[in-house]
Amino acid sequence: MTQLLGVAKNSYLQTLRQPVYGIIVLVTLGGLAIAPTVTGWTLDDDNKMLRDLGLSTLLIQGLFLACFAASSVLNNEIDDKTVLSVAAKPVARSVFLSGKLFGVFGAIATAHYLAGLVLYMVIRHGVLQAAYEKSDLTVILLGLIPLASMLIFGAVLNYLFDWRYLPTVVMLFLITGSISTLVLLAIDRDWKIQAYEVVQIVDPLPQEIGDPALFRGIVEFRPDAGQAHLTGHKGVIVRKIWKGPITEQDLEYLMGLSPSIVWKNNCRFLADKARELQGSEVFKSAVLILGALGLLTAIALAASTRLGLMSTFLICLAAVGIGLTVDHIIRPIADAGATWARIAANALPNFQMFWMVDALADDRVIPWSYVGSAMGYCAVYSLGLLLLGIALFETREVG
Repeated sequence: MTQLLGVAKNSYLQTLRQPVYGIIVLVTLGGLAIAPTVTGWTLDDDNKMLRDLGLSTLLIQGLFLACFAASSVLNNEIDDKTVLSVAAKPVARSVFLSGKLFGVFGAIATAHYLAGLVLYMVIRHGVLQAAYEKSDLTVILLGLIPLASMLIFGAVLNYLFDWRYLPTVVMLFLITGSISTLVLLAIDRDWKIQAYEVVQIVDPLPQEIGDPALFRGIVEFRPDAGQAHLTGHKGVIVRKIWKGPITEQDLEYLMGLSPSIVWKNNCRFLADKARELQGSEVFKSAVLILGALGLLTAIALAASTRLGLMSTFLICLAAVGIGLTVDHIIRPIADAGATWARIAANALPNFQMFWMVDALADDRVIPWSYVGSAMGYCAVYSLGLLLLGIALFETREVG
C-alpha cells in the first residue's frame, strides 16, 4: 500500500507540473467565463445552451487531460527509460500501473473540480437575455477577482521563489475558488443570505387540505400574517431547493389533494419553478461526467502502455464517440437478436450512461441511485481496463 500511494502521489504531482496541464485548465476556465456571451444568441432558452456547453467543456477538458497525462507519466517514461529507476526497485508492475492510474485520475479530478466551480458561477450568473436583466455582481467580484489575483500572485511566487507558474496558479485558485464558491452558496445576488427555496402564492389554500401532514414533506405551506386561523388560508407553498425538483409522482400526489383547477395549476407552477433551477441535477451531471473521465483515464493508461500520444488520443476519442452512440445504434440491433450486437453492446464502454444533457433538457430528475449505479459501472469497467493494461505492461520491454 505504501508503494501504491507513493507512485500515485508522484504521478499526481508530475501531472500537475506539466505545462500542458496548466494551459488546458486555464483555457477551460477562460472558455467557461466567456460562455454567457457566446450562448446569448439562441432562439430558445439561452441558459439551457449555457448549461449544455458547460457540461460539454468539462468532458472535453477531461479527454485532453487524460490523453496528455497518461502519455506523459507512462509512455514518455518508457521511451526515455526513466521507468527503469522504478522497475529496478522491488515494485511490482501491477502496483506501478495502479498508482499511475490513481495519480492521473486525481489530477484530472482536481481540474474537473476547478472547472465545476467556474461552471457553477457561470450558471448562477446566467445569460442576460433581456435589456432589463443586470449582471450578478456577486459572481463577477467573487469569481474574477480571485482568479485575477492568483494569476498575479503566481507570477510573484515564480519570480521570487522559482515556483512553477501554471501549477502554482492552479493550486492557489483551488483554494480561493473554493472559498468564493462557499460564499456564493451562502448569499444571493443582492448580498443577502440565500433562502434556497421556491414559492408559489396560494389564494386560498383549498379547504380539503386542512392537515399539513398531507404534504408528506414534499412542500410546506406558509400562511400570510393573520391568516393562520381562518378557513381557507392565504399564503404560499414552498419547496426547498436542496430537495431537488419535484418528481412527477410527487406532483401528481399534490395535485390530487384537491379537485380545484387553481390548486392544480399552482402545484404545476411550483414544480416548473423548481425544475428550472436544476442546481442539484447539474451537480449530479457533473459527478457523472467525472465517472466518464475515470473510464477515459483507464482507457488512456492502458493504451499508453504500448502507444504514443496521438494514437492514445485517437483511441480515447473513438471510445467516447462510439460510447455515446451504443444505446442509439448498436443496442437496437442487439434487441433485434443479433449476437454480435449483444456482445458489442455489453463490451463497449457506454458513455451515454454518464451524459445527462438529454435528461436535463426534458427537466427530468436524476436519482442518486442512478448516479451510484453509474459510478459502480465505471469502477468495474475501469478495473477491467486496468487489468488489461497490466497484462500489456507486463510483457512490455522497458530496458
